[in-house]
Amino acid sequence: MLKMRAPGDHRQRLLRALSVLALSAGLVSSTGCAKRLQLSPAEFERIDKREQAVEALRVYVSKRLVVLYEADDRGASYEVDKTINTSQDRQLLRIIVGRSTMGQIIDSEDRNGAPLLWVTYSSRCKDKDCAYGFVQTEDGVFRLAVLPARDGYREPKAYFKRESKPLTLGKLKSLAEKNNVYLFKKKNGKVRTIDLIVKKRTDNKRQVDTIRDGGVR
Repeated sequence: MLKMRAPGDHRQRLLRALSVLALSAGLVSSTGCAKRLQLSPAEFERIDKREQAVEALRVYVSKRLVVLYEADDRGASYEVDKTINTSQDRQLLRIIVGRSTMGQIIDSEDRNGAPLLWVTYSSRCKDKDCAYGFVQTEDGVFRLAVLPARDGYREPKAYFKRESKPLTLGKLKSLAEKNNVYLFKKKNGKVRTIDLIVKKRTDNKRQVDTIRDGGVR
């Protein structure tokens, strides 16, 4: 005698099957995830020795970077009527480099005895005049040290994550350090910087040779 299943039973079985499938997919995708790591000098040196490897490499910022450009005051109006009256529209240009924004190293140089990498985050920028400079500090980390200038705008201002957290140029730990980098000092005294990040995926492969002994007779 054929047993009839209630519609609810079929639905529960379907949900369980979908849950298992989703879990399996999550496990598969998580094993292939690339880790975000600070670009180390040894890693960059190894990449730099390979033909076209630097051109193919994509780099990222460790934290969200906001850069503000304010237009210069050449368009301001100036009048004198018992008092001096000036009027100007404050024009701002906001550039955001997110943690997922891909950058490319387009040039490198020496800055006070330390390597400096020029990175572009725009396909329109092809040379270091419009690129960001990341200098290697004494702990080996490449940190933001140079912001690109723009014609018609004043000196840019950088912010850590959002515009309420300004970055200032200064020494990371010691006054004896070679170069200034952009810093954000927290209330607890900790210092945060914008570091150069790469994504690295490690495939752990294991080769096993098996020999089945035949025994001794």
